Amino acid sequence: MIGDPPVILQKPLFDPASTPVKNYQANTRTYNAMFSFSSPGMKFDTKFTKGGGPLTLRLHGHTCHRIRTMLPEIGHPGKYAQLYIFDPGNEIQNWMECFRDNKHIDKAIVINLSLMLDQHNVHAKAFRMAHDMLQHQNVNDLKLRIISDRLTDGRLYNKPTISKVAALIVGDINLGTKQDIIIQARGGNLQRIDEFHPSYPAFQYPLLFPFGEDGYKDNILHAYQGEIIVTKRNRQTVME
Repeated sequence: MIGDPPVILQKPLFDPASTPVKNYQANTRTYNAMFSFSSPGMKFDTKFTKGGGPLTLRLHGHTCHRIRTMLPEIGHPGKYAQLYIFDPGNEIQNWMECFRDNKHIDKAIVINLSLMLDQHNVHAKAFRMAHDMLQHQNVNDLKLRIISDRLTDGRLYNKPTISKVAALIVGDINLGTKQDIIIQARGGNLQRIDEFHPSYPAFQYPLLFPFGEDGYKDNILHAYQGEIIVTKRNRQTVME
């Protein structure tokens, strides 16, 4: 079951008399991209973007979502999830400067969305915890694991908790399942996120999943029936 969104989102979503409502609705995609934890991985064909006529976007290959290390390389600006950890004193300005054309972005909305995610979003909380360990505990070789296994049905327990979704680990790490996302502090390459990871949509669309709710995962029952034998008939498929 999908619950009500946080109060901060309810006003721009449902209150037509709200002053910033038109700005938020007109720039929802920009605000969402600003707070995304992952980046879309795709190759654009730009030769169709010139000239008149309708805007055409052509992609080569398979689209995917990717995530970076927790910290940017020295001398480079932070991007996506790194902005939850890197330079927190200037994070609002850093988020706004992610886009060249940001004249339509309302700083007050950015501040409110940041506060909302810090309070409600389990992934934002996980990255904030990583920041605290990196900054205040002088921890080396820190890794953040985004766990793929879920022990509860997300439709009944749709507000995840940090302990069920993420783990901070120092030193060597058991790789766990192949779908787990292991994020290093620094020095790693862009990592592709498995399409079947429950956090796949929440990483890319934090304003659609403000609590960090799970997306598709293996073995979702058509209807909750307790512990029963796994069969194709009583489990959802990707197409469903």
